[in-house]
Amino acid sequence: MTMKSQFNGLPLPAFEVNNELLVVDCSMEAEELFGECRKFTDIVDADSLQKAKKLLRIESSLQKFELNLVSKRGDLLLVDVHAKRNDPTLLSLVIVLKDSQLEHVAGQLSKLRERLRDTDYDLFQEKERTLELLQKVRGLSAPCIQLDKQRLLIPLFGDLTEEQVLAFTPRLLVRIYETQADTVIFDLTAMGRINDDGLRHLDSLLQSFSLMGTSSIFTGVKPEHAKRLHRIRTKQPMCFVASLQDVLSSDKWPSKS
Repeated sequence: MTMKSQFNGLPLPAFEVNNELLVVDCSMEAEELFGECRKFTDIVDADSLQKAKKLLRIESSLQKFELNLVSKRGDLLLVDVHAKRNDPTLLSLVIVLKDSQLEHVAGQLSKLRERLRDTDYDLFQEKERTLELLQKVRGLSAPCIQLDKQRLLIPLFGDLTEEQVLAFTPRLLVRIYETQADTVIFDLTAMGRINDDGLRHLDSLLQSFSLMGTSSIFTGVKPEHAKRLHRIRTKQPMCFVASLQDVLSSDKWPSKS
């Protein structure tokens, strides 16, 4: 193609493209720098692609604009493109590389873009690790303690939220099934607020207790807790005791072990 090219003798990369940007002709320098390409946009960097398509559609006798092109070795090149429309169907493009300093900057930007992609992946992994740790913290905020064969103790810490209830529910239900415990004691002494979603999921948990034949006792209940828990008291029988010590020392709730 280059032996009969109109660009023979031109010491610059040059292309002739049609309206679909298919390469009709190119100089030897273009082939040496970019290799054989069927379409001019094949050598345009992804970040410059929309710009190139837009500018090369403009009906104009002469244009000059900057693009980032990719050489056949994969190098990112910052260039000036001089475009001249020869007729309604053909466009000549002459490529002039920027000086070495600008080319160096373009290379640095390419490396920075790669590092940002790596950083995005690292941030994603860090987010996954953070979520795992958060889930463990939520689980630790409601440890499951077996007092004896029939009773399990769940001391609650912090606010009672949907996330917290969902974190300890599977573990608690498995322990009830494994131990055949007939009573779960929730100690609210160190608990903060109860939000609506947390209350709703607690209600569902207590309904699961009912199906398993397990009763519930609430201790350390503050006035603000009682107002919230009253919403589910009519749906699910619950026993309220002033303190955990009262439960453990009273004969009213004896261990059956």
